[in-house]
Amino acid sequence: MIPQKLTIEGLYSYQERQSIDFSNLTEAGLFGIFGAVGSGKSSILEAISFALYGETERLNARDKRAYNMMNLKSNRSYIEFDFINHENKLFRATREYKRNSKNFEDVKPASAVFYEFKNETWEALDHVNAEEIIGLNYSNFKRTIIIPQGQFKEFLELGAKERTDMMKEIFNLYRFDLQDKVSGLNKK
Repeated sequence: MIPQKLTIEGLYSYQERQSIDFSNLTEAGLFGIFGAVGSGKSSILEAISFALYGETERLNARDKRAYNMMNLKSNRSYIEFDFINHENKLFRATREYKRNSKNFEDVKPASAVFYEFKNETWEALDHVNAEEIIGLNYSNFKRTIIIPQGQFKEFLELGAKERTDMMKEIFNLYRFDLQDKVSGLNKK
């Protein structure tokens, strides 16, 4: 997955609409997000994770995630993330949630729509399954793309089976797993 552009509004300290164009950075092949403590690095990574999977590392649904992610001065949060998948296709993931005007702490669940850029236009998909588009489930996405602060050691200490399964998924190595096919041919 190659990030292209992230637009956020009403999310954490980003009250006003902000857009980050990653395309110049990704053309160089490798980049990082750097900044002082509290500068918003984690907010950017969480916005990407939430846009794609509806999940974040710091907050879960029990933590009133939508309410806690929303800027206190905002009545609406919006995330739009454009990215290129492993098949070199351009996609957009959007999530939006709104505050109940009668109850400040009640934030409606996020509506999500995924799009694919085809024929010079964004066409809505009939699903919001990031794993189908990117080829990574949420667990492996956060292990490889967004390594949570202080959890790099956990990443390094994965068990042999977990590590093997993760590598097969990340690098699409299942296509080379011929043991069952060869065993079937041997039996014939």
